[in-house]
Amino acid sequence: MSQSRFTTTVSILSISMVGGVSTIITGIIPQLEHAYPQMPTTMIEWLVTAANLSALATLLLNPKLTYRYGSRSVVITGLLIAAWAGVIPLLIKNFTLIMVSRLALGLGIGLFSPHAIGLIAHVYTGEFRTRLLGYQTGLSALGNALLLALAGVVVALNWRSVFLIYLLLGVVAVGVWCFVPAVGETDTHEHVRSHLNNERWRFIRLAFITYLLIWGVQLKLPSLFLTRGFGDASVVNWTLAAMNIGGLIAGLSFGLVYRRLRQYTLVLGYGGAAVSVAVLLLAKNQVVAILAAVFFNYIYSYTGPYLVFRSNLGLADDQVDTLSSYLTIATVISAFFAPMVWNFLGNLGPNDVTGNALLWVTGSLLLITGRVWIRVLQPHMEKNK
Repeated sequence: MSQSRFTTTVSILSISMVGGVSTIITGIIPQLEHAYPQMPTTMIEWLVTAANLSALATLLLNPKLTYRYGSRSVVITGLLIAAWAGVIPLLIKNFTLIMVSRLALGLGIGLFSPHAIGLIAHVYTGEFRTRLLGYQTGLSALGNALLLALAGVVVALNWRSVFLIYLLLGVVAVGVWCFVPAVGETDTHEHVRSHLNNERWRFIRLAFITYLLIWGVQLKLPSLFLTRGFGDASVVNWTLAAMNIGGLIAGLSFGLVYRRLRQYTLVLGYGGAAVSVAVLLLAKNQVVAILAAVFFNYIYSYTGPYLVFRSNLGLADDQVDTLSSYLTIATVISAFFAPMVWNFLGNLGPNDVTGNALLWVTGSLLLITGRVWIRVLQPHMEKNK
């Protein structure tokens, strides 16, 4: 690979690595609750996920903006907006203004995140493009892990310093500006009009539920560790980072697992996740809790690549961006509603809010596992009749 192609590839893949940048403050939820005691837990957790609501606005506008200005310009603008908005809470203490800055962060994320896949599809062809699309999921997990690990280091100095990490988005913007070529987008306005069949919509709905469940675990992990004495914000951030490393391993090994298990990959992902959340809920010491959390993200991360891979099978080129946009929209909407859903369900059950929420997550995963199992076995049952 030539040096110019290498720097272009690194710059494009770096967009994937910062796609989950809104989550790097997950580990400081207890500190935010302490700093703003008058705010309910749902509002505090919305500081993590509010960016997903505003991201939806620019995600919906993205095809038109890309058609008019091109992918490269839209990505650079989004990265710079996100970098600026992300660092603002370091400088201000007013909760309302911080929430506004998080919404502005989402506007930037909604501009650049869909192009993590789109630029790969437009710039590369053949087997190399297929390989990069496979790496993309794993690199997203790796990027989240590195950012959360960095947050785990920075939070030991001062929890507000975590917001400095958003300046890295500016570095990514410079890389895209210097090394990523402008690509033709003459037919982008047609992408959004491409129709998807019912099977694709089933995958999109399942993606919504899948990410809603993972948010239930991630949002409640800090309070679980705090109330049970498993560790402080630094430990939580390192645990979240390790969880993403588990996701990276799953992403890199997905091809091998899928070749062996095919449709049973989903059964493994959802069933294994249900067991791991149950263990996390029952954990009595820090080591078991950390291992259960990491295993959850590892085994559950087989579901995401499966949904993306299977939903893209047989799609025409003009449908790829449409499906990618809808999948992204499904995941960001699920993130926005997650605090409401899990705090509401957290009030229904025999435990505290955190314990009840994790209990609901476990039950939901078991239900999905059963439905997926029946769906996998159904063709065999009909064949044997």
